[in-house]
Amino acid sequence: MSVSEKAVMMMKNGFLCSQSVFAALSEELGLERELALKISTGLGAGISCQGDICGAVSGGILAIGLKHGNHEGLSDPDSQGKTFYLTQELIEKIKAKHGCYTCKDLTGLDFTKPENVKLAHESGIFEKICSHVIRDSVQIVEEIWK
Repeated sequence: MSVSEKAVMMMKNGFLCSQSVFAALSEELGLERELALKISTGLGAGISCQGDICGAVSGGILAIGLKHGNHEGLSDPDSQGKTFYLTQELIEKIKAKHGCYTCKDLTGLDFTKPENVKLAHESGIFEKICSHVIRDSVQIVEEIWK
């Protein structure tokens, strides 16, 4: 099973888009799955149901930082610059493919209203929209970070 399909399956099994993308990608980098799930929880539904940047994109950004970000002992402007560049590339490619990169614009729903979560489940929004953005986010990250 590909990493993108694994991420989509995670979403279908109840994980948030942010968790699905970050956990699937971070496994390749040696981060424990449970830790990846915890780290990425608050980014779901456009950063804690605010409708901002899509969780799938946020999960991809976390994975890019995990692979290329600077860290203690490596205060390297080049690694920070590479992380910024790859993050911008991910966002631009998602915008080109889907027209936007925010949860609210992608789904057309305001998840600060609990009734819209129910509506999203009933109308199949997660399957119709989110699964494609998850798949694309993983594939784009895999393509650009090598």
